[in-house]
Amino acid sequence: MEEKNEKKDNELVYPEGGYGWVIVFAIILLNISLLTLIYCFGIIFRDEFNDMGITAAKTSFLLHLQISLFCVVGFFGSPLLKRYSYRKVACAGATIWCSGIFLTSFANSYALLIVTISIMTGVGQGILMPATYLATNSYFKKRLTLAVSISTTGASIFSIFSPKLCHLLVTNLGRKYTVLTLFSISLLSFIGCFLLKPLPPAQKSEEDLVKLNHLNQQATPDNETSVQTYSETTRPKPKTETVISKLINLFDLSLLKQLSYSVAVLALSVSYAAELNVIVMLQFILPELAQFDGNDVANVTSVQFVFDIIGRLVIPMVCHYFNASPKWIYIGALIAASVARTLLAWYYQYYTVVYVAVCIFGVTKGLRAVYQSVIVPKLVPLDKYATANGFQMFFTGAISLVIGPVIGIIHDTWKSYVPALHTASILSCCCVVLWVNETIFNRKKPDRTES
Repeated sequence: MEEKNEKKDNELVYPEGGYGWVIVFAIILLNISLLTLIYCFGIIFRDEFNDMGITAAKTSFLLHLQISLFCVVGFFGSPLLKRYSYRKVACAGATIWCSGIFLTSFANSYALLIVTISIMTGVGQGILMPATYLATNSYFKKRLTLAVSISTTGASIFSIFSPKLCHLLVTNLGRKYTVLTLFSISLLSFIGCFLLKPLPPAQKSEEDLVKLNHLNQQATPDNETSVQTYSETTRPKPKTETVISKLINLFDLSLLKQLSYSVAVLALSVSYAAELNVIVMLQFILPELAQFDGNDVANVTSVQFVFDIIGRLVIPMVCHYFNASPKWIYIGALIAASVARTLLAWYYQYYTVVYVAVCIFGVTKGLRAVYQSVIVPKLVPLDKYATANGFQMFFTGAISLVIGPVIGIIHDTWKSYVPALHTASILSCCCVVLWVNETIFNRKKPDRTES
């Protein structure tokens, strides 16, 4: 009984609510105010890109470079969260992100768009988003899936109307003033950053008490011996740490030795790049395959976000009730999205099939948005989460920068999005196979150790 009580005292306390719901609202506000430009990129720039002769490979590279920088900067920016509060880090990221949106309104060439959209918004997003992930994971553990689901759903509600809004703005005001309007909306992000209040010191101090108790257990009753033991154990040992060991300690590379974590990072990275390529290019795919005009594309994008909400809110709540595994839900989403891409590739000439495929894209996109933020926290403790999430973002960025342009080149080579859709499905299915094999291996592993 004493051991159980001692364990409970040593556990980090999660509020599981309270101000945590303000954190959820702040993240909703950040997503609403900053992500519209990327979500509606095709609606805003499609006609202009056609006039400029920008190919699918170049468009895909621009968008995937933005995503890659977001992920890579998120990895190298993770140590910032050990030094500064996530409120300060988020504010720095929002400043760079908003500046990128503002300068995009004046960009009149592909090279300038690379600087403003790919680099500036990518770097800003890479600094800001890990701060929001850590904020959520600091306030929730048992209700983490529910909190992530609500925060991502709130942003999607606005996304239902943003495609129509952007289409109307582009039609009546032009691209420049449309982006300036989105910049005005992006300034609301600073309110969201201010609301990201770190946990009170009283709750954080429990971790310090655990360390203090650990030191007391090592010390002897004799005061003189205790001081000697303390000085010996805390005295720095010169010239023992190499550059490599410092890097290992800073980025906690030992995480990669954990099979389940390494497989999850690889599968999440490859599937994220493959799935996202179709989502961000859908506003270019439909006009080419199904001959949709700008208004049709805006309507389809809005429908996609409606079903995105179902994928973010309704299904995760049901899965939370039945305590379903996040990994297997994510796998199911990959399979369903692959089926939808196959339908779109084969029957794109049928209006109804296009809408069915887009609805499936929306549901699976919402599911992946929720569960890709939940899978890694289930595998690592909270004190290693910032680093673990950084690794995931780094690999996602590196792989996305390869997969995105490759799919674009496949389109430009065959002059069709059909083989590009099949390529994305093959990559997602490879991730499913990888995860299934890892699960089988882990189930067989105890039998080996017993024998």
